[in-house]
Amino acid sequence: MEGLAVFHHNNDNNKMKVVEKDKVISGMLRDELKRCREMLGSLERSVSGLPKGIINKRKKRYKDKVYSYHYLKYRDGSKVVNKHIPNSGVQELLEKLELREKYEKEIKSYKSKIAYLSKILGSDKKRGHGNRSKK
Repeated sequence: MEGLAVFHHNNDNNKMKVVEKDKVISGMLRDELKRCREMLGSLERSVSGLPKGIINKRKKRYKDKVYSYHYLKYRDGSKVVNKHIPNSGVQELLEKLELREKYEKEIKSYKSKIAYLSKILGSDKKRGHGNRSKK
């Protein structure tokens, strides 16, 4: 048994966090958490002003000719809405939809960062009760 390393973990060590020991690291993490929350708010405001849904293209036949047109398909509550888009506005709408998709991915990333930082800092101990002290 000479080559065997045995590690003992004490339950008390799990309660002590590195963040509590080092004020500099704690401050940096709090600043990062604040920055992430500000960015999340900014991104959510930006997304709220962008259109949602997808662009579909329909083709119709009329008197041996094929006509095509674009429409925006999205949900409004439980209803599915199909909105006609003129050909002149399709490219602009595509760009806005791509931007919305990009922002939504960033929002997801920031939410996971915020959850991780909150867990490290222990700022979400009262989960589910809201922060009533700041009202």
